Formats: sequence, structure tokens, C-alpha cells
Amino acid sequence: MRTAIIADIHGNYPALMKVLEDARGSRVDNFIFLGDYAIYDFPWPNEVTRELMQIENAYMIRGNKEKHMGQFREERPDETINDRDGGLYHSVRELTQECYDYLHGLEDEMYIRLSPNALVYAKHVSPICEDPQTGRHLPYKFCANVLYRQAMEEKPFTREEFLLAYHNFINSDICSPYIQSVDANIIMYAHNHIQMHAYCGDKLIINPGSCGMPFDCNNKAAYTILEVTSNGFNVIEKRVEYDIEAVIAYTRSSDLYKKASVIGELNIHDLRVGSSNTHLLADIIQEIATAKNENNAGLWNCSDAVWHEAGERFIALLVDVKEDKHVFCKSNL
Repeated sequence: MRTAIIADIHGNYPALMKVLEDARGSRVDNFIFLGDYAIYDFPWPNEVTRELMQIENAYMIRGNKEKHMGQFREERPDETINDRDGGLYHSVRELTQECYDYLHGLEDEMYIRLSPNALVYAKHVSPICEDPQTGRHLPYKFCANVLYRQAMEEKPFTREEFLLAYHNFINSDICSPYIQSVDANIIMYAHNHIQMHAYCGDKLIINPGSCGMPFDCNNKAAYTILEVTSNGFNVIEKRVEYDIEAVIAYTRSSDLYKKASVIGELNIHDLRVGSSNTHLLADIIQEIATAKNENNAGLWNCSDAVWHEAGERFIALLVDVKEDKHVFCKSNL
């Protein structure tokens, strides 16, 4: 039996379609989807949702985006919605009622029996990567995508080196107690957009990475195939090419981009380089906020005045960046 595991589509319909095509060409028997499907980042919320709704033999859980959709569905005049949240409000409101109800009604976690010897526990955000007390990412490159990027820039590592280090991490005292407490022999999670897998004892841990917005220094769409055999499990990590520049061109012409051009440019840049570069915008915001005596302002808490000024500087910075000369993340695949 072969199962395709897909997560973090983020509204990127062309990436999803190429991944589904590749998975079906690989003769998968079913699908497991791990959340963050349709809203905010790219402008195909209904197309993505409708495609998911018609897939047969699919198990789906919701991600953090689906979990918090309700607060952005409420009726508020556009003039009361700041630019930081404009994209979220727009993409959630773009959903038809049928699509909204489907996504919002998904469960947070699921146990899936694939075979007598394969029981899956699936959840979008895993305590493997987050402090259960604070909800913050643990300070390791396996947990936070920004730390992955920083580690790659400081000392580039191969895919094999990363997977070995991940194996050691989940077998450490940090992760092993939680993993062993889960009543399943396969644990699947997503959220940080980093593709990886390893064993902790006899338990297999899989993160399929991101279909729509990878952050592991490879901009090809990511998903993973789990093959269950009578002798155990085979994990096949897949990367799929698609027309990223066409996605970017359509995104810039969309109403979503008009509602949130700063975040739109951040997403476009991240999509091209295959890594999270939110720190670039955050650093500009902090500098401007300090100058305006808004010392406690963060990326999502600054005033509109700070956001607008930071956005102009940020977009100007990206215009000046030449992708072949300014490398934020080196490919490790």
C-alpha cells in the first residue's frame, strides 16, 4: 500500500495539481493531508478546496490556518482592517460557504489505520517541535524554518547530514518521551515546511514538508510517499517542479495581492528561494518602530504607520536583490 502525504499548500493550486499528478503517477492508494490548505498566501482558495473535496480515499485534518478561520470570516468594513491582516480577511471571505464549512469542520488530529501493522497519528503541529507550555518553536533547525535557514547559511549541510542529525534529535531526551507516549507506530506532522523523516525506536516520524511554500532551501513542491509492506515501511521523499514564475505573475495580478502587497512580496520572494525570510521585514519594522518610540512593536503588533513605512522599504529592498547574486539560502538537495 502506498500513501501520499501532503501538507501546507497555502493556496498554491498549481503546486497542488502537479503534486497530485506525480502522486497518481506513482500509483498511490490513498492520501493523508496535514493542514494549511487554502487561505492567505496564494490566490486560489476555492480551487484548492474544491480539488481536495473531490479526492477519493483521502484523510484530512485541519491546520492552524483552518483552526482560526472564524475570526476572519466576521463582517467588518474593509476600512477597519489593517494592511497586515488584509490578505487573511480577503482569502477567507473569498471562500464559498461550502468550501468554508468543509475546511472549518475538519478535525485537529486523527488516528488512521492503514494496515494491521500501520497505525498513523496525524496532527498539523507536533509537540516534537514546540514547547508545550508556551507554544513556541523549540530552538533547533528541525523545528523552526528560520533556524533551518540560518544553520544552512552558517555551515551548509547535505540532506544526508540533516536527516542523521534529525534522527539524533528525535531520539534525544527532548523528543523521545513524547514520541513513545503516542499510541501509534507512525507519527505525521507538518507546519514548519521542512521535509524530513526518521525512526525513534520502532516509531516512524514523517514531516512531508510543504507542497505550496517549501522552507528547506529547495523551492520544488514537497510531499512524501509512505509504502507499507509486509516487511515494514519505505519512505519516499518527493520534490516536484512546477511553473513558479507563472504563480508569481498571477499572484501579483490578484485581488489578494492588492489587499496585502507587502506580505505578497514576502511570499513571492520566499517561494523563489525556498526559505523563510520574514526576518528581513521584521528587522526593518523593529528599526522603524524604535525610531518612532514603538519599542514593543513586533511584526504583527506595530502601528499602521510603521507597517506602511516598513513595507515600502522592504519592497524596495527586494527590487534591488538580484537572485543570482544575493543568496539567502543554499540548496541542500
